[in-house]
Amino acid sequence: MPKIGEKELKEQLKTEDFSPVYLIYGEESYLKEHYVDKLKNALVGGAFADFNFHQYEGRNTPVSDILHDADIIPMMGGSTFILVHDYPLDKSQKDIDALKEYFADVPETTVIVFWYDSIEVDTKKSGKWKTVENLFAKAGSAVRLDKRTETELARLIVTSAKKRGCTINSDLARYLISVVGSDIQTIFSELEKICAYVGEGEVTKKVIDELAIKSLQARVYDLSKFILRGDSDSAYRVLNTLFAQKEEPIAILSVISSCYVDMYRVKCAKAAGENENELTQYFSYRGREFLIRNAARDCRTVSVNSLRSALDTLAETDEKMKSTSIDKNILLEETIAKLMMARNA
Repeated sequence: MPKIGEKELKEQLKTEDFSPVYLIYGEESYLKEHYVDKLKNALVGGAFADFNFHQYEGRNTPVSDILHDADIIPMMGGSTFILVHDYPLDKSQKDIDALKEYFADVPETTVIVFWYDSIEVDTKKSGKWKTVENLFAKAGSAVRLDKRTETELARLIVTSAKKRGCTINSDLARYLISVVGSDIQTIFSELEKICAYVGEGEVTKKVIDELAIKSLQARVYDLSKFILRGDSDSAYRVLNTLFAQKEEPIAILSVISSCYVDMYRVKCAKAAGENENELTQYFSYRGREFLIRNAARDCRTVSVNSLRSALDTLAETDEKMKSTSIDKNILLEETIAKLMMARNA
């Protein structure tokens, strides 16, 4: 079978037409775990699940032992389900060769799933991972589960709110994404809390602002807005709040830098006669398209030279944080002051 996505995997689960082997990878952790559980429940549910289900973590078990267990005949019919989590296949050609040989004749009662969460399967930069992807695609299914688009996430929020007995419109669903981020598990957690509060009512912006916990991205975005407006009091108030919440200075600097990179990309796109929305085709904004809209709005009165100067300042601060013993909080405070001055450069 070929490389497939969520739609094709859903169809397999619906028709119970399973592949003998699966490679499950991609950016969206929630979806990967969700479909691993779906496969497990479909294949080894019932009284004998403990006998027919075998799970392995990392490289603690040799591939040869895993494949030996894959030959075990399941009890009382059903399937032998082999789940291998974060096994570094890219580190050993011998392991890849062993899988290739075994995949040529997988027992009809066995399903093998290699699931990657903390290990990135980068098929574009790594020849080994590309080989692994092709191996699973040829023998079964290579399932890439990436982040959903903002539109897809908004639709999911609207539908999930209805299931919880409340309502939210698509615009506010997008606003919720901009506040809490695009991680599906986080969205569900915040939506559960919001719907419990409103009961059978309608979710409003006021409710989201009062209840939803802002992501670091959203809080630093507020900081960047105040910098661009020249509102030093508000900017330092947000910064001090981030310090009080024990956010790492390097993480704060990284998000500030991302905000300025977003604005610089928008400026360059417009200078080249491109629509800023087309940036999603070239950069990783899937599920975070609101960043482009925010950047387009905030950089209207900022020149390209100002943004270049700001990026130089941020790069210098990053180098100092990583190479000197200067207090990182002080470095951030100084950087905010320099960014304030750079906005009129």
